[in-house]
Amino acid sequence: MGMMTRISRLFKADLHGVMDQVEDKALLLRQCVREMESSLQQKRQRLDGLNRTYRQMDADREARGRERQKVAADLDLAVRKEKDDIARALIRKRLVLEADDDRLARRRQQLDAEHARLGEVLRQQEEQLERLKVKCAAYWQQTERCAVDDAAETWGDAAGHTYPTEAEIELELLRCKESASQGGVK
Repeated sequence: MGMMTRISRLFKADLHGVMDQVEDKALLLRQCVREMESSLQQKRQRLDGLNRTYRQMDADREARGRERQKVAADLDLAVRKEKDDIARALIRKRLVLEADDDRLARRRQQLDAEHARLGEVLRQQEEQLERLKVKCAAYWQQTERCAVDDAAETWGDAAGHTYPTEAEIELELLRCKESASQGGVK
């Protein structure tokens, strides 16, 4: 292995170590929660967009239905009056309207499937987010408790008392045992 490769690896490892020390795990968790909430908001907006598309399609289908009724009435009149040219044009228009109606029906089925899929994904991700929030809250409480405990061990309480560490307690216990074995308690 070449010297430059080794130096490069050492530099990368050291850089990763520095980054691990700099990264605040609580901040990373909060950012992760924000990103998940943003993703869910985008999915909710997409679902709202689908609902608006549904309403627009329904309005279009109603308008086409009224148009088909009008064409049917006009076609009936043209046939009764034996106006074949007008009847052919109206039949052509009726066939176009029916084809458009079929196309809209297929599009509606596609949107229904997408709506169902997106709704299920959204529900699952909302549940995941809630579970993550609960876990994060527990982590943050534990982290705060550890920080308070560490501060109490390091700096003492507000009255200026310092608390002994576990190692200091063990050492004092050993001294007491040794003193007791020599005939006196310290």
